[in-house]
Amino acid sequence: MRGKKRLFYPLLLALVATFFAGQARADLYWETRSVSVNISGQSNGNSIQRYYFTPYASRVELGAGNVTIVRYKSMKLFLLNAGKRSCTEINLKKLPQIPGMEGENQKELAQMLGGVMGTQVHPVDRYETIAGYRCREYHVRIAIVNGEYWVSKDVEGYRELKAIGREAEEVAEYNPLFRQVDIAGLVRKLDGFPVRTVNHVMGGTVTTTLTKIVRSPLDPALFTIPRNYTMKKML
Repeated sequence: MRGKKRLFYPLLLALVATFFAGQARADLYWETRSVSVNISGQSNGNSIQRYYFTPYASRVELGAGNVTIVRYKSMKLFLLNAGKRSCTEINLKKLPQIPGMEGENQKELAQMLGGVMGTQVHPVDRYETIAGYRCREYHVRIAIVNGEYWVSKDVEGYRELKAIGREAEEVAEYNPLFRQVDIAGLVRKLDGFPVRTVNHVMGGTVTTTLTKIVRSPLDPALFTIPRNYTMKKML
């Protein structure tokens, strides 16, 4: 169970970050540094995350060889494990397959789980300069993760990122679980680009800070699956 929890939070954050780019009209690349402290079952440490976004696909590198690729048109998500040279494909058009649950019963369960994982965003009248940007604080709750998000409108590429919505909304049309997570709603409510986030996870904290962002054409090969990877589909 602990292993599943350790996978859940990075995947959730990756999905949130992935859908930040839905309607971006220019290719964007940015990096963040995360520092984790006192998380149950894990050693304290820091890591670098890399994000690549185009109007047709996105790629998120969380470190340790874990990569998430999303292709908007096909609504497919790919989880790559460089160490195992494996790739798991997830069809975002379909509900997660729940043993013993079919049809409307499965939809009702997905909606119930989605309600538990709902997103709440509350602005705070507090401002601070972080990484050279004037930021405003927001309190954010995603599922059971509470966090403080410091966001800024001054970050290069923010207007492109704010233009998102259609891809995430299309996913929500097919999948009640994603509709309740309300990723598109989170982006609309956060009136700025996340410069620093402090998430309270499993008794500890993960602090993530923007370190670099550039607007530049990206190589399409970034969004392809290496030929020597073993492919499997998540049921």
